[in-house]
Amino acid sequence: MLISSERVFYAGLHGKPSVRTLGALAVCVPLHGTARLEIEGQPPRVSEILAVPAYLPHKITSESREILGLLIEPESVCDEDLAEILRQCDDPAAASHLAARFREIYATMALSGTSGFTSADFDQIFLQRRLKQRELDTRISTVVSRFQAKPSSSISGDDCASGVKLSLSRFLHLFKDETSMNFKTFRAWKRARNILHHVNVERNLAHFALDAGYPDSTHFSHSLRRIYGLQPSALFSGSRRLQIINGRDVASDATGMRA
Repeated sequence: MLISSERVFYAGLHGKPSVRTLGALAVCVPLHGTARLEIEGQPPRVSEILAVPAYLPHKITSESREILGLLIEPESVCDEDLAEILRQCDDPAAASHLAARFREIYATMALSGTSGFTSADFDQIFLQRRLKQRELDTRISTVVSRFQAKPSSSISGDDCASGVKLSLSRFLHLFKDETSMNFKTFRAWKRARNILHHVNVERNLAHFALDAGYPDSTHFSHSLRRIYGLQPSALFSGSRRLQIINGRDVASDATGMRA
């Protein structure tokens, strides 16, 4: 797994997840064959590559035990480029090309030499283009950076609002306007996402839950099942042989902020 604050690439066991709600745009490519996407209220879709917008509950089943997964944090990319990725995965010709590229990259990549990548590097390798940064209000960008730096800390909406000199109601409204997501949902995802850095570590899950910022193991279990569609024990047991490589938390030379 290659992971930074804005991107994740996963190659490993798919398991049997139930309905999940990831906080990132998710692209899934089975290593062999096709996968099936189920979203409530929509007809099922079967393809060799599937893409799902952030925060949309869905279920994916795969013919292959192993899958390739790409996660892109929505607050880091402009809406137009996020929509283009979804369109590309829905277009048969473009989807087939992209799925083949993912599989080729996985077959040839030398993981030992992949550390230190940036989001721009990542996008060029997997998508063959540089995604445009979302331009965030500097106050909201400051809050996003706080969560990137300390995703397991208990940062409240009041803390964030005070830090950027806004009332709580104004901050929550501005946050949703800028990122298209609810602050509490964003915070829950960042905490759960941070766990990906440690899923190959064998340790007591109750202790791990507290270290990860959850009030107790019950909350930890419910949150991970809702977000990943798996119980913590299944998530960790399926990742014990996973190699995790961290990238640099730098998206590009652009700041992605606006005054």
